[in-house]
Amino acid sequence: MTQEERFAEFRRWQDLLGAYRMALTLIGIDDNAGAPPQGASYRGARRALLTGEFRRLQKEDRMFEIVQRLYEDGGLDDDRTREVELVYRQMVREREVPAEAYVEFEQALDRSRRDWPRAKYADDYKGFAPLLQEVADAYRNIVSLRQGEGSLYDRMLDERQPGWNRSRYDAFFAQVKECVLPIVRESAWRELPDFLQKEYPVETQRRVMNKVLDYMGFTPDWGRISESEHPLTTGICRGDVRFTTKYRLHNPALAILSSIHESGHAWYNHQIDPAYEGTMIARSISAGMHESQSRLCENHIGRSRSFWEVFFPVLQEAFPEQLAGVTGDGFYHAVNAVRPSLIRTEADEVTYPLHIIIRYEIEREWLEGRLDVRDLEDVWKEKYQEYLGVTPANAAEGILQDMHWPYAYFGYFPTYALGSALAAQFWKALSAEIPAEEWIRTGRVPELMQRLGERLQRYGNRYEMDELVIKATGKPFTADDYCEYLQQKYTCL
Repeated sequence: MTQEERFAEFRRWQDLLGAYRMALTLIGIDDNAGAPPQGASYRGARRALLTGEFRRLQKEDRMFEIVQRLYEDGGLDDDRTREVELVYRQMVREREVPAEAYVEFEQALDRSRRDWPRAKYADDYKGFAPLLQEVADAYRNIVSLRQGEGSLYDRMLDERQPGWNRSRYDAFFAQVKECVLPIVRESAWRELPDFLQKEYPVETQRRVMNKVLDYMGFTPDWGRISESEHPLTTGICRGDVRFTTKYRLHNPALAILSSIHESGHAWYNHQIDPAYEGTMIARSISAGMHESQSRLCENHIGRSRSFWEVFFPVLQEAFPEQLAGVTGDGFYHAVNAVRPSLIRTEADEVTYPLHIIIRYEIEREWLEGRLDVRDLEDVWKEKYQEYLGVTPANAAEGILQDMHWPYAYFGYFPTYALGSALAAQFWKALSAEIPAEEWIRTGRVPELMQRLGERLQRYGNRYEMDELVIKATGKPFTADDYCEYLQQKYTCL
């Protein structure tokens, strides 16, 4: 068999895996966006079986031999070489993990996902903790069976962001804390203004959101928005990207910022080079890179003065009674005010990385065996008091607010802070090329997103993060631009 014949067989196998992956993804989207709850256990059981079959197909001995020959013998062009490299690395890592381990993991994950909303609003972390430990143990088992270097937690971090481990994150967070904590200490805490404590009917918010998404260039021919307990984005392919949002009755800016955040993920999926469709180059983008685009949209577009010059009048027209007498400048300052908060997704830019550091420190100690799952809620409260001076009154505004741990997204939280730092570096480079603020003010955000597509999104996972950062900005990754951005913006506010 020639290399060309092997590659054709490889692609047919990848297409079959893609069909399984699409089916599993659609089931997950349906579960998160309102599938009938009485069918959850049936769907979960079939999803676990389908996952087992997918994993067996993914590890076929014959295909491993073909992929190994493609990888070792070479002779492919650069794009095909990268595609084969990504698949080969994944197969080598997964070879020792039996499909049964994934079935057990999916079963534990299904139980955790289904019980999380109940426990969250029943303030029942104690009852949920055994399920959380069960899904963590099942995930730890899989990671321990995979080939890899470093501690178990280092390998979890590396799976979300290749090349990043505790040592690198610890150094990064030390620099972020050195930058952020003085701004936090020097900020005059501002109470939530009265106009963000009034009621904003959700149906009217939905109509405003349609205008926001149209402004962002997110259109129904390639994307769909729905609602869920926790916002998230899922890409089926570049022409079918779904995301969810969550509306808050008392603050319409939160849903707007959340949706702009998710639209950043959506644009990334949408703008990958069509030549990579269905390949690992399109699918395996690191979490930090993906979060860089969502955080860029949320912070550098959605929190900008230029954006609110456009959309505060839209909001005021939609909610004339609630916003009577409020100025655009007053609303902009309210959206960007530095204030301690309990909810990560509602945090301002300055305190946001502290929310991430809290989660990172707890997760690290727990998953490395130095914290018992039953103690996490108390430790969570202690750290919120230490870092932000606030203490959650219940699980919904405390340890169960996020879906990440119940959904086994272990090692993911640090990538939000990394994404924020990457976003600042990308934004600085982009702003040197185009008048970005003016484009936001004049409704040219789709063009701005296309520039991001040309600069970095089109490559997908064609390059490792460190290489792509240099390609897109002309220098290696640094948190300096992020710290400079925060210091400049919040000195002026």
